[in-house]
Amino acid sequence: MKLTTSNHKWRLVVVCIVLCVGLLSVQNVTAGQLHVFCGAGLRQPVDRLAKVFEGQTGHKVYIDYGGSGQLLARIEATGKGDVYIPGALFYIQKLKKAGNIQTYRRIVQHTPVVGVNAGQADRIKTFADMANPGVRLAMGDPKAMAFGRTAMTICERSGIKAALLKNVVVYGATVKQLAMYVSQGTVDAAIIGRTDAFQNQKTITMVPIPQDYFQAEEIAAAVLSSAADAKLAGQLTDFISSDAAVAVFEQFGFLPLED
Repeated sequence: MKLTTSNHKWRLVVVCIVLCVGLLSVQNVTAGQLHVFCGAGLRQPVDRLAKVFEGQTGHKVYIDYGGSGQLLARIEATGKGDVYIPGALFYIQKLKKAGNIQTYRRIVQHTPVVGVNAGQADRIKTFADMANPGVRLAMGDPKAMAFGRTAMTICERSGIKAALLKNVVVYGATVKQLAMYVSQGTVDAAIIGRTDAFQNQKTITMVPIPQDYFQAEEIAAAVLSSAADAKLAGQLTDFISSDAAVAVFEQFGFLPLED
């Protein structure tokens, strides 16, 4: 599937204006600090939004990026942090059951696709082609990252799990790492996020995954129970889940929530 984009500069200008105006209501006289744990696959939109938040409020946002599972383990081990933005709602729900989440706001979908190295596009045109002999695959570590869990579910529902796993030559800790393997030709294909294929169109071709193999993950931003300033952390999660912020996520290939 070939992706096409158009440069709607006017839309970006409108988004930036709305973001700035929206943040005027959350400015504080005394600057605060926020420690955010965020899934690596969300770096680009979250970096952009964090800078806008900092510039308009004066508060400082420190972000640790990594695999969502790895970050969850750090939160549980240290009992520290203000905001958690993983690559799947599953991780927030897990922390919530343990009493480590105060509130959370849903943002966008995180949809999986097969990312194929552009040089291998003639060999891998369907999901089933990944199981062919000689195909080199990368797979996300299900213990470390959201799309690792998703990929395993997809493999199980596909009915060809054994053949797929036989072709796996490397496991990655983040979706960005998987996309890099595909883009550089280290592997022929991997199950990655739609946004990562969207952002690497020159080197990665996107092949859809049958819809009955998966349920799209949801991105959400949560205020941790360990937040030093829950009100300030809530201001950030409100901002990063606003309509204007969702438009920024969409600029990087994320899809809006279906409901």
